[in-house]
Amino acid sequence: MIKNTFTIKYDEYKGDFDLTLTMNSGQTSQPPWTNVEGRYSEVLFVDGEYVLAEISQEFLNDDIIVSYYSNHEINNKSLRDKIFYIFDLDYDITGVYDFLEDNQELNDVYKFNRGLRLYKAQYPFESIISSICSANNSIKRWTKSVDDIKTSCGREFIFNNESHHIFPREEDFFEIPEDKLKSFGVGYRSSYMLNSTGRILSEDNFHEKIFEMSYEDSFKKIIELEGVGPKVADCILLYAYNKREAYPVDVWINRITTYLYFNGQKISNKKIMEFARESFDEYSGYIQLYLFNYARLSGLMDKIKSRH
Repeated sequence: MIKNTFTIKYDEYKGDFDLTLTMNSGQTSQPPWTNVEGRYSEVLFVDGEYVLAEISQEFLNDDIIVSYYSNHEINNKSLRDKIFYIFDLDYDITGVYDFLEDNQELNDVYKFNRGLRLYKAQYPFESIISSICSANNSIKRWTKSVDDIKTSCGREFIFNNESHHIFPREEDFFEIPEDKLKSFGVGYRSSYMLNSTGRILSEDNFHEKIFEMSYEDSFKKIIELEGVGPKVADCILLYAYNKREAYPVDVWINRITTYLYFNGQKISNKKIMEFARESFDEYSGYIQLYLFNYARLSGLMDKIKSRH
C-alpha cells in the first residue's frame, strides 16, 4: 500500500474555497464524502487506478491537505486535477463575485457564501440517481438512500485496513431487484431509477454525448429519462455535466427568486428558469446555489415562510 501527501495552496485557484461549507451545502451531485474529524475521504478513479483520497482544510482559503492511499503509483497531478474538477477549483469564481456586486438585488449575497463552490459528481450516473432520489425528498433521506445503495451494491475496496465502496456502475445497478432497491428507502422512485438506467445503457456513449451538447440540447435529452422533471434535469446538468447555465427551481428557489425580482408574485417554475437563463446566463448555477444558502443564513427564508 502506497501513501502520499501533497498540498493545494490558495494561490493555485481563483477566488475562495471553503471545503466544509461546500460539503455541507446539500448539493445533489452525490452524498458528501465521509467525514472523520474534518478529514473528508472518497474513492476516486485516477490514472486507471482506484485511490482513497482524503482531504482537509482548517478554515476558509487555508491550504488543502491531500493524502491518498493506493496499490500502485499514481501521478499527483492527475489526482490534483480530479479534485480541482469535483470542487470546481479550475473555475475562476471571481466572475461570479463581480456579477453579484454589479446586481443590486444580489450584492448582499456574497458575504454569506464565501468559499462555497459547486460540488460536482465524479460519476454522472451517480448524480442522475442521486437527483432522481432527491425529488420531493429531504436531504437526510436521499443521502442515506444513496449511501446505502453504494455500501450494499457497490464494489468494495480495502484501503488502510478499512472498507470503502464506490457507487455501482450502470450495468450492476440495472441488475438490482426492484424490491431490494425499495428496501433502501427510495419508494416509488425505484422504477424511475431502473427504467432510466435501462435507457442510458441502451445508447452508446450516453454521458459523453451530453457533455458535448449545448445546454439547451442536453436539457431536452436528459428530461427524457423517467422521473426527471425540469428541476431534476437542471440538477443533473449542473452537477453531472458541468452545465453552469442550469438553474434548478424547486419551491424555495421559486419563492426566493420571486421575492427578489417579482415582488413576491406567483410565477411558474418555467418562467423562473427562463428568467434565470436570460439574466444570469453562465452564472445561473452558482447564483441558484448561493441564493438558497443566503436565504437560509440571512433570515430571508424565515421572512418568506411567514408569507406562505
